[in-house]
Amino acid sequence: MFKREPGGQDLNRKSRFSITRSPDHLISRSAQLGLVLILLLTLLSCSGRSDPHTLVMDIESSPVNLDPRVGTDSQSERISELLFDSLVRKDEHFKLLPWVAESWETPDPTTYIFHLRKGVTFHDGRPLTSRDVKWTLDSFTNGSVISIRAATYAHVRKVEAPDDYTLIIHLDGPDATLLWNLSDGAFGIVPYGSGKELAAKPIGSGPFRFVRLDPDSQVVLERNASYWAKPPNVDRVQLRVVPDATTRALELRKGSADLIATNSLGADMVNTLRREPRLRVQREPGTGLVYLAFNLRDPILKDVRVRQALAYAIDRQPILDSLFGGLGRLADSILPTEH
Repeated sequence: MFKREPGGQDLNRKSRFSITRSPDHLISRSAQLGLVLILLLTLLSCSGRSDPHTLVMDIESSPVNLDPRVGTDSQSERISELLFDSLVRKDEHFKLLPWVAESWETPDPTTYIFHLRKGVTFHDGRPLTSRDVKWTLDSFTNGSVISIRAATYAHVRKVEAPDDYTLIIHLDGPDATLLWNLSDGAFGIVPYGSGKELAAKPIGSGPFRFVRLDPDSQVVLERNASYWAKPPNVDRVQLRVVPDATTRALELRKGSADLIATNSLGADMVNTLRREPRLRVQREPGTGLVYLAFNLRDPILKDVRVRQALAYAIDRQPILDSLFGGLGRLADSILPTEH
């Protein structure tokens, strides 16, 4: 299946795509980065391998750190979204929706009050409460973990948990990005008291449980049958580390893999694979932006008229077609049209 995306107009915005073996069933959910892994939640593997209940996905590299507070590489973030829940969630139009937080209000620009969902449990059976969310946020400022994500929550002055299902965040000033930084892909709730050991044995409340990590080889996850939302349809997920793009394509072609991560292959290879009758290429609008940046200190380029002239002189469409083989679209802003 190949879905064309709507056209756009700035240098180029890449689309997102995934390749799977037919007749697997994919359900699109959003245009956010890394979401191809979220598709695993509703994917039924039908390949002819010995274990039809295990979905095999080839990824480019081993995750750096499975602690959602620390791992910022794409593989760590994708896997963390399967293991951990966030307070809020984004839909396909980037609208923020309730998740672990059923509702929230802002009585003033520097105060957020979240009301948490009851019945959410971690993989070890402990209930998820406001104390866990508070610990997760406090970890960025109390030295429990060292993470570049700490700067994201620099405006958080104090976090309170007055009862098990109420969380209050006090800011030192208005922060329009706070809810985004508490959403999927950016924030994962960890159990109270979690320290550096979480990287080796992550415990979350997400749709999959951690089984094992073999560095530079594979990550194995299993279905969380007691997940509070709709449980996934596959029993296990095996994420195999296959650095070479050609090898990943061949593994998919011969049936030893079901899915290749988003945008992990070049345009030529994707267009070759799409001709395979047993494979399905699914495209969705992406958020990756490729652009030209000018040195504004340059005595010539600092003149806006020169920059405008260069912009008018560049025919972007042939560049887009040549470099991305029909897998991109012209952009007229840094934001995708779906935003």
